[in-house]
Amino acid sequence: MHMDAQPNRTGRRRRRKKTPQQKAPAVEPVIVAARRPGSPRLEKPTRRMKAASARPRTRDDGVSLDAQDAPSREAQAAEAPKRREARIVQRRTDEIDEREKNRRRLFSQFMASEGRSAITRAADTYLTAGFTLPREQDAQLKLLEHFNEVRAHEAILVLTELLRDESPRQLPLFRQRLRRLEDHAEDANTREAARDLRRVLPA
Repeated sequence: MHMDAQPNRTGRRRRRKKTPQQKAPAVEPVIVAARRPGSPRLEKPTRRMKAASARPRTRDDGVSLDAQDAPSREAQAAEAPKRREARIVQRRTDEIDEREKNRRRLFSQFMASEGRSAITRAADTYLTAGFTLPREQDAQLKLLEHFNEVRAHEAILVLTELLRDESPRQLPLFRQRLRRLEDHAEDANTREAARDLRRVLPA
């Protein structure tokens, strides 16, 4: 048998059946739930979570971190009111200084006033501003000229107390104003008080 008549099988390549490749298992996405600080948890807290949150933080040496931070927090809390109080005290000092300036200005106007009308207006302005006339002879002697007999009567009582320890000043003016109240005051108690004080004055 001739070799050329035989079919050439060596030239044919066998086709191998491709085995299907195994697909890699699909990876499920990991869902991360983010929440804002202080917002409630989405899941229910477990016993382990409760125990962890209730357990105080500690250092390696066993000292509680919360206890360590407590003095610093207390110092900061105590320091804040002190700074605020210092500012309030400074502001109140300025207000007091301004009020004292106003008092001195009104008192100077009162002491410089002349005549019953001017004295009455200056005294009312001073007293309405919330100030009290000093218990001094010069101020109380001028107040005797006030149109309101109540003010004049109060001045007589203050002058009576002052003369127990002091010598009267401006005697002619003192007698003149007391005599006017003694003769022309509408209130009987004011007339009597003026008469008693005038008799105490030295001749």
